[in-house]
Amino acid sequence: MSKPWLLAATLPLALLATGQARAQQPVPTASDIARACGSDVDRLCPGVPPGGGRIKQCMKEHVSQLSAPCFDTLMSAITVMYTLNSDMLFPPGGWQLSDAGKEAIAQIARKLAPTQEHRLYVSGFTDSIPIGPELAAEGITSNLALSQRRADAVMQFLISQGVNPALVVAKGFGDADPIASNATPEGRARNRRVELSLNPL
Repeated sequence: MSKPWLLAATLPLALLATGQARAQQPVPTASDIARACGSDVDRLCPGVPPGGGRIKQCMKEHVSQLSAPCFDTLMSAITVMYTLNSDMLFPPGGWQLSDAGKEAIAQIARKLAPTQEHRLYVSGFTDSIPIGPELAAEGITSNLALSQRRADAVMQFLISQGVNPALVVAKGFGDADPIASNATPEGRARNRRVELSLNPL
């Protein structure tokens, strides 16, 4: 039975484009994905509760067992076009773009801006380490606030590089959707990221 909560967030990470350009094309809706993949979730991930990236992680672990309709739909619904590590984009504990970050985003903008048709979503994520006193003194009191500042910074720079301001939205998610364990430095580094996608996450 299809599940209404089966959204693009269930996409296996193995299928997500990381730093690679992808042609903009109509993206299957959440309902399309639910119809194609609901039975796969029931079969491969029974009892896995939604939220916290658990369904996404389960689907990733079973990507080779997905049914053909589900796999094909997911491949055509890859919505994360770019994943950028925040340690490259921003100085430690900061939200102003570094020179390396500006260059990386400028390259993306050069590919996106000339043919942009769909709304672009800029999503910021952090690790789970609490905000330190330096950031708190600057009014950044939570990881959610920090991720929003970083997402906004990326959005504004994209606009400065020619991306249509009417077709870009920024949202911070804090530490709400880790893609790796926050128990290790390597995992935390992976979780500190900015994703550019064609569908809201």
